[in-house]
Amino acid sequence: MLTLNRDKIPNSQIILVFCLGVFGILSTELGMMGIIPVVSENFHVSISDAGWSVSVFALVITFCAPIVPLLCANFNPKKLMLICLLVFVFSSFASAFVNEFWQLLIFRIIPAFFHPIYIALVLSMVANLVEDKKEVPKATAKIFTAVSAGMVLGVPMTSYFGGNFSFEVAMLFFCILNCLSFIATLLFVPDFKRVNSVKITKQLLILRYPLLWISILCVICINAGIWGFYSYFSDFLYSVAKMNFTFISVVLAIYGFSNIIGNYIAGKTLVKNAHFTLLLTPLLMIIIYILLFNFYDQIILVMFAFILGILGGIMNNGTHFMINHPFPKAPDFSNGLFISVANIGLSSGTAICGIVVSLSNTRFIVISTIFLLILGIVMILLRRRVEKMKLRF
Repeated sequence: MLTLNRDKIPNSQIILVFCLGVFGILSTELGMMGIIPVVSENFHVSISDAGWSVSVFALVITFCAPIVPLLCANFNPKKLMLICLLVFVFSSFASAFVNEFWQLLIFRIIPAFFHPIYIALVLSMVANLVEDKKEVPKATAKIFTAVSAGMVLGVPMTSYFGGNFSFEVAMLFFCILNCLSFIATLLFVPDFKRVNSVKITKQLLILRYPLLWISILCVICINAGIWGFYSYFSDFLYSVAKMNFTFISVVLAIYGFSNIIGNYIAGKTLVKNAHFTLLLTPLLMIIIYILLFNFYDQIILVMFAFILGILGGIMNNGTHFMINHPFPKAPDFSNGLFISVANIGLSSGTAICGIVVSLSNTRFIVISTIFLLILGIVMILLRRRVEKMKLRF
């Protein structure tokens, strides 16, 4: 278990700084989704190839996240945070001045190595700040609110800057966000001291439990459906709904704001009835996607984006809950594993939707999304049966 010594600083202030850092890092990761058409035009590559600017980031996280946070678990948390944020600052700045697409991919790969260290550390520390462990989902929901803020401001503002100004301006936007996060962490986060060292082998023991593996399958399927569609949502709005970049930014902002509402709801419903929340949410999403496939008038799309944002926010918390909640004694490994598995879902979903786009058109990514969510529901039902076996760490 993570045990820390810290100065007398209000938990709310510490969590707020953590949220700012997560916001900056997630904006850098997810913001690229809002400018895929811009990346395609700027580097003279296809839309599906431009999607690799999202997928390559997620793939690196996938391979690093399970073990890198665990290996770094005994280092000074504040210094690790500052190093991670510095890497994001310099890589974002360098990305603004590259001329070739492969160069852009390199500067997407480098910060991706440090992404899971920061996020897993924040999730573990926030859980440790909560005295009543039953309230951990509520505290975690605040961090996922920062993820949503990355959509509320990061993705639509990136879309706005990239579409109305230039790709370079969008990259400098990432740089500024991470600079602010670095300064806030340096000035306002106390120098945490670890009392107990982390035993790596003990945390790895959770790999023995079937509940973990079925939870992994759940997260992959659900995230592939949600993020696969969202990765090409800007292109869907651009090519199918014929929206301009300004209106696309508005729709993405609405999705992000409603995602925050979903995080708030999830913090309450996961505490009261987790299984019902996990099962009902993807079912409602499937209904909305079916409607989305047939009706894509601009006003209707705004309504759908609002509803999907709420449901997506709930499932962001729900997927973390499935992997992390049953194993409270292995926070570093379970959080790192969650980040990895979530990004497996993101990258595979983006790849699947990219194939659909290349073979047909962007409208049909809705079909692949529905199929992935159906698989996710099947996995959730199987997980419930395994959970009743009461296998715990």
